[in-house]
Amino acid sequence: MAIRHDLTTLLRLPAFRRFFAIRLLCQSGDGMFQAALATLFFFSPQSQGTPGSIALALVVLLAPFTVIGPFVGGFLDRWPRRTAIIVSDSLRVVLTIIIIVVILTVGMNPAVYVLALAALSINRFLLAALGASLPSVVKREDLLLANAILPTIGAAATGIGAVTGLGLGLLFPEGQYRDAAMLSLAIFVFIGSILVALGFQRGQLGPAPHEVTTITPTTTLRELRDAIVTVRRLHNPALALVIMALMRLSYGSIFVASILISRNYLDRGLELFGQVIAVTAVGFALAIIITPIVVRRIGEPRWVMFALSTCAVAQAIVVVHISEFTILTASLLLGVGTQGTKIAIDTIIQRETPDEYLGRTFTVYDMAFNLAFMGAGGLGALFLPLDGVSPRFFAIFGVVYVVLAFLGRHGFAIQPTPVKT
Repeated sequence: MAIRHDLTTLLRLPAFRRFFAIRLLCQSGDGMFQAALATLFFFSPQSQGTPGSIALALVVLLAPFTVIGPFVGGFLDRWPRRTAIIVSDSLRVVLTIIIIVVILTVGMNPAVYVLALAALSINRFLLAALGASLPSVVKREDLLLANAILPTIGAAATGIGAVTGLGLGLLFPEGQYRDAAMLSLAIFVFIGSILVALGFQRGQLGPAPHEVTTITPTTTLRELRDAIVTVRRLHNPALALVIMALMRLSYGSIFVASILISRNYLDRGLELFGQVIAVTAVGFALAIIITPIVVRRIGEPRWVMFALSTCAVAQAIVVVHISEFTILTASLLLGVGTQGTKIAIDTIIQRETPDEYLGRTFTVYDMAFNLAFMGAGGLGALFLPLDGVSPRFFAIFGVVYVVLAFLGRHGFAIQPTPVKT
């Protein structure tokens, strides 16, 4: 098969193999960390399990990077991105150790939220660094295939890490030792990522030397504005960002509903939610296989249309009936559709955005990612009942997916806009 040949070719490259390993380790560790936080915030006895409490937790967890994002994105276009990866993972190790100490000595308190905020904010910065570094390890014409491998398997690794962490948690009784064990597992994976990243040379992941060496708040905001103007002028990356944000809003809303349904409607709690994460990860893996083959034949716009239409079908399934089977079936389809769309969108942004703006562009990407997820929590708090079951709510987002599918098919320019830098 052509895809097997292409994958084999890429995996023979030492830089690609090392980058591949970093992505797996970073995101599987992040999945373990997030599973521990989900247990603490959503499924522990002291959590309320209401739409409002979930929305508040999402805001608390995602707000910091959204605020500081513009002021760190510029560093990704100046600092060696290898350094950014190593420092970020090192900080996550330290913060996670402190969280464990607080949980074991004091118990659940506001300090845990603050530390979790910092760790998750660093994770978004790390993912932005990885996104901006990818063109440094593969050729431009191989970005589609690399995006099918790295971000998608990375997302699957997050799911597998989360399932592994949840599985470990089920071996312990509820309490602080269960939470500490899940967090400890993530620490070992973070350390592995650091060791692999040390194999890169300091400037190997970019960026090229930048003419401005001093960063101030004014300079940062001005350059962020320039990056946004550049992306808008390119059209295709701008539309890709819009589709990503609205898709994330829709997916996040269903994510909130799945927590409520698992806990309050089907009364299966952490066990069912772990199954949802596992099935979604399988969907991510299927997207790896499907996307490069289909895009090679029909192009990215048509694939975006089909992938988002798959998400719309998933919504239709849960509109008709809510059960464990329909929830898991919808999760599988959402995994395939969401990640399949993401592969195409990431490729468009990376291929058609000038290198000197990639760091800030992916910072904007992650800010929109977080804002959309926080917005999803707010919508859930406003419109979802306590048990999470609302056919009208699901139907509305099914329509949103249909509209996005139409935009994906007809909105992208056939020929990339020429780039002048």
